[in-house]
Order: sequence, then structure tokens, then C-alpha cells
Amino acid sequence: MSVQVNHSKAEKILLEAYDGKCNKKDDITKKISDILLGTHKTYKYILVNGLLAKATSNKVNPVALQVGAPITGSFDARSLCHKVVVPFERKFLNNTLGGSNEPFLNKPARFTHLSKDNAVRRGKDKEALLNLIDIFGSIPDSNAAKEYLACALLHLKEKITLNSSNQVKCDYNPTLVELYGFSLKLLSKPMEGESSVVLVATFETLFQQSIDMSIKVIPHKVNQSGASSKEIGDIDIYKNDNYLYSIEVKDKDFNQYDIQHAIEKVIKNSGNRAAFIYGIDAQFNEEEVTTLVKKYSENGIFILVDDIRTYIYHTLFKIKIDNKENFIVILFDVLKTINCKEQTINWVTETMKSIGWMK
Repeated sequence: MSVQVNHSKAEKILLEAYDGKCNKKDDITKKISDILLGTHKTYKYILVNGLLAKATSNKVNPVALQVGAPITGSFDARSLCHKVVVPFERKFLNNTLGGSNEPFLNKPARFTHLSKDNAVRRGKDKEALLNLIDIFGSIPDSNAAKEYLACALLHLKEKITLNSSNQVKCDYNPTLVELYGFSLKLLSKPMEGESSVVLVATFETLFQQSIDMSIKVIPHKVNQSGASSKEIGDIDIYKNDNYLYSIEVKDKDFNQYDIQHAIEKVIKNSGNRAAFIYGIDAQFNEEEVTTLVKKYSENGIFILVDDIRTYIYHTLFKIKIDNKENFIVILFDVLKTINCKEQTINWVTETMKSIGWMK
């Protein structure tokens, strides 16, 4: 049996939650935070939309995505999101959920309801799906939903504040030489590999956005164990949820087996392209690596092995940067996405201050 959610009532509840306080600190709030800090925009909308629906009507089952879902408590999730959540996000949340006009048109929201069997990429996206199901299954009534909704909105407000503090307003266009100089200065301190990954992910994002906004650049936490990590490379690139290629970023000395390991993960995920970007001081046997690349190319696998300075220089040549603010916003977003150490964030800030980008 389906439930009709009153949109006027939902708007009032959303405003109350926005002005309210978060009085919860448990496993559910942790999972809410993980989803809102993640890279999957659609799941962020589903989370807030589901909490709002349950807060508005106790009869709602928030795992429903369509009114025709084969479960009790289904509702028109798309309508609620489009008519209530999206306008609210624009007015109060500075598009921190993703700034989408119709988030429920995206593939993850086209299922009738959330299920562990829903098709989704492995890794963080799969974890987000399972977290959503756990969150919604742990909320007993509308009162609890209101409390968790307030926590979710508080988290988004804090994100707005953090983004604002990290942005630099510029009234002139930066030169490419200026951006390259900043990159070299940042690389002078590796920060256990984080400086390199942050820069490669930032420039790759700028490059892909200049080509196609549907392409997603997804960086991952540095120095994750290869045995436990569910990601493909240090930075994975997708178009409309279809895997394109990965970039491995190596700041230390490496050998042919490091490259082979990275390429085999790409091949395992049906990829035929891979990039291996190495740091300023990294040492390797060029002959062995060249032989390996040639071997893979003979089997149709295209591999780019490049040093980070050349990668950044070539990328800068190919992209247009209208303002430094866009570069800085993306860079700080990468810092948060890969959960950089506080020392790395401080080094980025210090570097920007040293060249007059921040006060």
C-alpha cells in the first residue's frame, strides 16, 4: 500500500530541521556523515529525501524510490525530491548535495526501492547503498527521522562553512605559469604521497570538466592497503557510471611489478587504458618499465607512464582556467574526499598564503 506525502508539511519539517540541533551521535549519524562526505551525489539526495519523507509521515517506508515499489509504505520519492528538496537545496544549502535539477532521473534512483541486489559499482558506492538501507531500517518513527534529518542538515551547513573558508575570491584570471609554480611548490613536500595525488586529481578534474561534465573523477585515500581496498586505482574515472580508466600515482621508488599490479586491476575491471604518474624523486628501471608497457600494448592495453611535472604541464596546456577560485574549490574538495591528514591541509594553506592566494 502506497502513502501520499504532504509536500507543504514536508517543507515546514525541512525548515524546522534546518533550524534545529543535532542531538544524536551514534552509528546512524556516522553512516549519514559517510554518505554526505562521499562522492555519490544521487545517494545523498536519496538520504535526505528518505529522512524527510519518514519525518513527514510515519507510514512511509524510506527505502522506497517509486510509488509502485512492491513494499508497504511506498511513496512518490521523485516528486518529493524535485518539488521540495531540490528548491530547498538551492535556497539554503548552496547546492552541497550536488546541485542537480532531477536527481531521481539518475540510474541509482531508477529502481523501485533500495535493495542489496541493486546494480551498483563495488567499493564506496556499494558501501553507501548498504549504509542507506541500514539507516532507513534503523529509524523507528517520524520523531527519530526528524532528529536524524536535523543531523544531516547540520552536516551540510558545516560543509558550506568549510567551503566558504577555503575559497579565495579573485578579480583576475591566473596565468598558467602561476598555477604551475604553485604545483611545484606544493610538491616540494610530498606529505607521504598526498601532495601528488591531490594535484593529479585536481588537474584531472579540471581537464575532464572542460570536456564533459558527465565524467566523474574519483580520487581515493592515499596509502590504502591493496589487499583491503575496493577501489581500482588511486584515481578512477567514470562516464555515466561506466568505468573508463584509472590513474596510479606513485611518489616513491617503484619497479615494473608496481605498474603491472596497477594495470592488472584495470584489466580485471574491463578497462583497456591506465596511467601511471610518478613523483619528482621517484626512481625506477626505465628499460624494464618500457619493456612492460610494450608487452601490454601488443595486447591492446594503452598505458601512459609520465612524471608528475610533465603531466601537470601538459594538462595546463590543454585546459582553460577562467578563475583561480574554481581551481582552489576543486583542490579543497579533493582534500576532503580523500580524507587528507591535517598536516597536508595545513601545507596547502601555507603554500597558498606564501604566494598571496590566501591571507
